Amino acid sequence: MFKLVKILLKREIKKSYFISFLIIITLFSFVVCSISYKNYKFSEKETIIINDKLSEEEYYKQYPSGLFDRYLYYYELYIKESINKIKLNNLYNDNELFSFENIYKVQVFLSIISIIVGSVLMLNEYKNGTIKLFLNKGLPRFKVFMSFLMCCLILLVILNLFLFLVYTLSLIIVSHSFELFKLKIPEILNGEIEYVNYYLKSFSKYLINIFPIIFIGLFSFCFSILCLNRLIVICVSFFLEVFGIVIFQWLLEYKIRFLMYTFLPYLDYTIFNDKLNIILFNMQYGTTLSLYNGSFILLFTLILMFALSLIRFVKRDIN
Repeated sequence: MFKLVKILLKREIKKSYFISFLIIITLFSFVVCSISYKNYKFSEKETIIINDKLSEEEYYKQYPSGLFDRYLYYYELYIKESINKIKLNNLYNDNELFSFENIYKVQVFLSIISIIVGSVLMLNEYKNGTIKLFLNKGLPRFKVFMSFLMCCLILLVILNLFLFLVYTLSLIIVSHSFELFKLKIPEILNGEIEYVNYYLKSFSKYLINIFPIIFIGLFSFCFSILCLNRLIVICVSFFLEVFGIVIFQWLLEYKIRFLMYTFLPYLDYTIFNDKLNIILFNMQYGTTLSLYNGSFILLFTLILMFALSLIRFVKRDIN
């Protein structure tokens, strides 16, 4: 199976569409990095405004679809996070800081590329009839399916790591400095101030944000096996990626909270980059959005899609 994965990887990486994606990512990264770095150098410190605590009557008047008990819990977290952010803002000058924050603008664009990669990988085999060649060689369908799935996963990881690499190089070029690798930033951990390496901190944060990108790519891959229609797969996946959180917020207004247990609000982890915003959101709507819940839900959804697509692939008549 691993031999087949290696063969598939070599073949896909050499294809023009994949090379084109690498070139687009490189150019887009450099442009976004150049613009964002110049703007960031002249940015002002963020002003933190702490909202007053609402009474139960005031809360339900403003947020009739919310839950007051959850509001009280998240309000306490909100106060702690606000105080921490005020402390951090007073510890260093933002204008001296290299910014990795805008890399997520390129990473969102990478979601579209992931959808295309996931949706065409197996469908091209059906379209060209090459899937029959693998099966006629006596390879078990399970191994063929897993080989393509692993190939898809590795391609998505390569694209994400490539983006971080070219963005790092772009930032070095536009800043004319290697200070990025030596910069230390303060962070409040368990009430104590610790200084951490900014580059490593950005990389760990970036790795966490990769998960939804991987998810939407593998979701498209599994969905393509179930549907076998490239246009439908791309359109549905793209619609969910772009409008998932919008649909979720819209339906929350009608007290439809069960959607917080679906993948819709977790297709973009950048919403967790600002803890204050997500705490305020949970306070207002009585939801429980978090990285932990999101990772569990996305993983469960992938397992479900994997099982359905595997069954479909094994039982489908290729001829």
